[in-house]
Amino acid sequence: MESRGWDRRIVDKKIECREAGREINGPDGPVFLHDLSAGGCMVEFAGGAPTIGSRIELELCREQHASGEVVWQVAGCAGVRFLAPVHDAVVRHLGFQPPLSEDMPRDHFGRLLPPIDAGERRFGRRH
Repeated sequence: MESRGWDRRIVDKKIECREAGREINGPDGPVFLHDLSAGGCMVEFAGGAPTIGSRIELELCREQHASGEVVWQVAGCAGVRFLAPVHDAVVRHLGFQPPLSEDMPRDHFGRLLPPIDAGERRFGRRH
């Protein structure tokens, strides 16, 4: 089984898509971006996904475009491998963030505290 080399984030956003300079949006408008990593993404096409090996361009957000190649397709969805990695800041910006709970532990400045075991994994468990 192939492992991915990039952290993948859930996105859930409609975006514009082009193949060979023409828009390939479905009848309901833009394509749907399900998830995103620096190295690729999964997109859903309302009118059927482009064929494997097709080169497409995605408009991730204003002024941020990514060119890639369709590497798999199943039932209108396609996996796209980017020709050049997308900056991690773009991935974090577009990625889904669950709403913060008011009862989550915070420091005196209101910043969220890391999980208790975070230091144990990084530095080894102390006894």
